[in-house]
Amino acid sequence: MLSAIRNKSKGWVAYVVVGFITIPFALFGIQDYVSGSSNASIATVDGEDIDINIYYQELNTQQRNLQQQLGAAYSQEIDNALKQTLIDSMINEKLVENFASSLDIVTLDDEVRSVIEMNQAFQVDGEFSEDRYSQLLRLNSYSPAGYEIAQSRALTRDQIKRNLSSSAFMSSTQIKQLNDLASQEREVSYIALNTKDYEGQVSVSQSEISDYFNENRSSFIESRKVKVDFVELSLEDMQEPANPDEETLQSLYDDNSELYTNSERRRAQHILIESEEIAKDLLDQINQGADFSELAIANSKDTSSNEKGGDLGFFERDLMGAEFDEAAFAMSLGEVSEIVSTDYGYFHIIKLTDIEIETVQSFDDVREQLVALHKNNVSKKMLFDLLEEFTSLAYEESLDMVANQFGLELQTSDYFANSSQQFDEAFVSAAFSAAVIDDGENSEVIELSAEKFVVLSLSSSQPEREKELDEVKDQVASILSNIGAKILIEDLSLSIATALESGDELMTNKLLADNGLEWNAEGWISRAAELPFDVTSIAFSIPKPIDGEHTYSAQSVDNLTSLVVDLSGVRLPEEETDTGIAALYLGQENNEMFVSLIKQLRESADIKIFSDLL
Repeated sequence: MLSAIRNKSKGWVAYVVVGFITIPFALFGIQDYVSGSSNASIATVDGEDIDINIYYQELNTQQRNLQQQLGAAYSQEIDNALKQTLIDSMINEKLVENFASSLDIVTLDDEVRSVIEMNQAFQVDGEFSEDRYSQLLRLNSYSPAGYEIAQSRALTRDQIKRNLSSSAFMSSTQIKQLNDLASQEREVSYIALNTKDYEGQVSVSQSEISDYFNENRSSFIESRKVKVDFVELSLEDMQEPANPDEETLQSLYDDNSELYTNSERRRAQHILIESEEIAKDLLDQINQGADFSELAIANSKDTSSNEKGGDLGFFERDLMGAEFDEAAFAMSLGEVSEIVSTDYGYFHIIKLTDIEIETVQSFDDVREQLVALHKNNVSKKMLFDLLEEFTSLAYEESLDMVANQFGLELQTSDYFANSSQQFDEAFVSAAFSAAVIDDGENSEVIELSAEKFVVLSLSSSQPEREKELDEVKDQVASILSNIGAKILIEDLSLSIATALESGDELMTNKLLADNGLEWNAEGWISRAAELPFDVTSIAFSIPKPIDGEHTYSAQSVDNLTSLVVDLSGVRLPEEETDTGIAALYLGQENNEMFVSLIKQLRESADIKIFSDLL
């Protein structure tokens, strides 16, 4: 998909690319930031500023997302489309926000909290976690208060959509008609005819082959091809290093101790409290002998752990937050901490319940691994030491000189086109570069992997050319046979359908028998049925039978297949079901109403965009 986008990201397509690939900020969304930025504006809506800092913050995020996905195909045109899309979105949100304000629409704090707690990004094991919530906000440089204000604004704007949704309606009769249509079932059989079964009945003359070739010469073009010489330098070419001595192995073991170390892990229970006074009271109860687990179940705000008595399981350093880590890794087994405050207004009481001490695998246990690591390191050093010389020589000398100097094989490829899948994409790109093809130079050294490098030069090339008839006559004969066979099966399918419609059972049976055809009986199917040759779509598009009769239809599916379809019945399921089609229809109508509202708001608003700042 991305390769297709890279090839087509021009003009209006750039806006489509931006519209489908730009990833909204998962937690916060445009205009949902609260910061201490200046009042510099990127635009104004009815005299109200749209903060330029917010615009650039979101723009930078979306630019990074697109650049990562499109790579070198990220163009100035796409960047311009992104900027326009972003500022339009910010203006639309401001318009809706102002419109909601004019209608005195408000969002309650409880609604905001409910939405936040249902956000999966803030959940651990399916439950909302205050720790997770605080950690994610902290990582993205947002405060809980600021984020909650932003969510309140977003929910207020969203109420406009919900109000529009409630204004769109359908009568019960309309809903039933749509539901019946969507849940309808049809009884279907079909015959499939394929050209491959009839190509033997088609004779193709030499004059037909010649005529088709002459009329379609542009379809028989062989693209430009090249043959290249190349030299590879890889880790495999390095001479195997000698076994290291004990001193070297010991030094390697000491320098890479983290590879053979299992870090200390600790297990703890905690009680998470919003009020320091309540936390002090709970700590007093614990110190007087109250059960920690029972207090955690009854009082902890961490819903992911409170039902387990506040148990957090085992954890390593740097996983639970700086304040928590500092306390937990300074405690003794069984000890209960003092109150641990966080930057976000919450308080922990921690009880250390278990310790898994740091363990290190012994030198003898990992000796073979150390030998392999040493040899790999030495080989890589040899490779990269040679790579600089390899690159310099390839820049100055011919490839046979490079191969001789390094004792490597000078290899030669077969001819290949620019679309070849035989070689690495970077290899093919270098082979068709102007430096190699037009200037006759060696390519730059190409990194095929972290352990393999190659340089190539042009050996010979074949220009784009029209193929001769003798080269493609079998291909042309096959094309003409398929065309002739397709005509045969279209005529045959129509003859079968006509015989069935007229009730000529004798002719129908003869046509089926002479051609070895059989019905595929699918029985009663719904619109969701997945049948070959798009039979489901065809069955629901042809007229339904009248008075118990059958409807027969001849259908051309593609260049290889034709069908005869027998629609023998139409019914509604015995049990009435809600297909959701009415809701889908109303949703579409609501979206159209919302788009219309935005258009009206934009037409009546005083909007100024400072384009030179985009």
